[in-house]
Amino acid sequence: MAKSGRKRNAANGFGKPTSVSTREATQFMRTVRQTIAETKGDKEKVYRFFEANLDKLNESLVEVLPSVFSKVASNEHQGDNEHQGEREKTAALFVNFAVLVQKFLLGDRAINLDLAIAAYQIALRLFGKDEFPENWSVIQNNLGVAYGERIRGERAENIEKAIAIYELALQVSTRKAFPENWAMTQNNLGNACGERIRGERAENIEKAIAAYELALQIRTRETFSKDWAGAQNNLGNVYRNRIRGERAENIEKAIAAYELALQIRTRDAFPEDWAITQNNLGVVYGDRIRGERAENIERAIAAYELALQIRTREAFPENWAMTQNNLGNAYGNRIRGERAENIEKAIAAYELALQVSTRKAFPEAWADTQGNLANVYRDRIQGNQQQNIERAISLHDQAAEVFTRKSFPNKWAENQSKLAKALMKKALSIGTSADLDIAVSLLQEAIDVATPNSPHWIDAQYQLGNALYRRYEGSQTPQDLEQALQAYKIALDAISPEHYDRRQIWQALPTTQSILGSRLIRDGEWQEGLQLLLNSVSQLSAGDDPLAHANALYETGKAYDALSDWDNARTTFRDALRLYEYLKDPLGIAKSRAELGSVLVFQGYTEKGLAELAKAKEAYAHLQQPERLAEVDVLYKATRQLLEEQNAKAYV
Repeated sequence: MAKSGRKRNAANGFGKPTSVSTREATQFMRTVRQTIAETKGDKEKVYRFFEANLDKLNESLVEVLPSVFSKVASNEHQGDNEHQGEREKTAALFVNFAVLVQKFLLGDRAINLDLAIAAYQIALRLFGKDEFPENWSVIQNNLGVAYGERIRGERAENIEKAIAIYELALQVSTRKAFPENWAMTQNNLGNACGERIRGERAENIEKAIAAYELALQIRTRETFSKDWAGAQNNLGNVYRNRIRGERAENIEKAIAAYELALQIRTRDAFPEDWAITQNNLGVVYGDRIRGERAENIERAIAAYELALQIRTREAFPENWAMTQNNLGNAYGNRIRGERAENIEKAIAAYELALQVSTRKAFPEAWADTQGNLANVYRDRIQGNQQQNIERAISLHDQAAEVFTRKSFPNKWAENQSKLAKALMKKALSIGTSADLDIAVSLLQEAIDVATPNSPHWIDAQYQLGNALYRRYEGSQTPQDLEQALQAYKIALDAISPEHYDRRQIWQALPTTQSILGSRLIRDGEWQEGLQLLLNSVSQLSAGDDPLAHANALYETGKAYDALSDWDNARTTFRDALRLYEYLKDPLGIAKSRAELGSVLVFQGYTEKGLAELAKAKEAYAHLQQPERLAEVDVLYKATRQLLEEQNAKAYV
């Protein structure tokens, strides 16, 4: 009696634990062969058959498939030559089955891909490298694609297997012997190198570019226009992510490549491919440095909406979810329109994406969207602010269950940085230092892993400067200030306007000028320090980081105070106070009231100054900062005594 397939533990998350006998599996595969033969391999008809037999595309079929092959191919009435011919036909059946099930989106996607891998590996046993070189190399190529898409197993290891398989295929699919297959495999090798996790990220991208350019030597527009357009689309993907060279120029090259692809990939001729490139064009416009930022984001939104005309949930659920995720990113970054409404649109798009991108079916896409949803909850205007921040932290924690340091180091580092930003905002809202301590640790870990000089690495350095400086404001520990200045300097040294997102420069450069300026004031270099502070206030007033703007105003007020320019000090502290109140920043409110009260007293507005000092005392008491409370209390008592003396003189 044939053994039944082993049951898979349901805790592994891949379908229900089922078993199927070798006999049942053999009968199913014979029916598959008959269906493919009768439909002449018509994809839609075969998929209808798969849909009617979803229960048979299960874990147990993956396990028993190797022993099914010989039974499907066997026929006791055949001679040896006939039997060998039948085995070749069956091997071809398994290849066709693998190609079809690999692209089948219904059922359990992880199982479908593992079925394809198992079927390709079975077919390779018969289609040997020496006897069937072309078949062997094509099957190897397809196997590489399946490993590149594989959901189970470690992502980094799957990509390494894909690369190794492509390199095997290229030993046979040479440019001279099989030029079309050679170009196809070079193209797929480019895809794998572009997604590679191990090795140096910058070098992997350069290898991907080189592979695509080799493919384009054969895949010309004149001879293979569809494949040429596909390679142009892929070349756009890697230029969009390129680390070497000027960032702005790389993005322009990506746009140009996508636009070339769209000359062939029209909606009428190739609707699915057209939608893919529209989606990619949306991504690159969202990253674009040149041109007006607001207009670039509008172009991104328009491209995503075009893609969604084809990428419907019914027809292409996985791609629909991907584009919904990207649309959420665009709305989260949108400049035009009302900010609160844009964030709500982003949330709605992400939640739509998560209806398809579940953790079980598409764990990497699920984790990406969880992290993106966390970002907009962190910045959400509607709803309870504290609840929004807690939701953001929870979502980042969930994403980290998939984006581990081992499996997805770069995405892990990016998620760490964004979690740190949420914790910093939490610290801002409740005035505690514990979350800042965690944020500093998270950012230091992210910097250790992120690719040096990449946008994520630079942003982590900048955010580390923010966290350390924020902690310094509460602790007054000189080491925090020194480390903050060092982190800002490292970030600035790595930034050039052509290599990094303008919006990030607007945040990093003015903030650093503000910190450096305030430090120069403390060191007695007043005029130079004040000029840096004024530069930062001017730039931050037009940026999208109101907290950095408020901090710069506060530091500028202190500079005016040190220079005995009381009028400008009073005005600037009031501007800072208004902005801190808008941001509901308790520490900023407290320190601005204390400084404003002090300036008012020096200018002779004793009663008004006393009122501000009283509010500052109350704020510091609420924040449980006894040292600062004591400092303000000394000034408050002295001012109250002065006011009493003034009133007494006026009475006499």
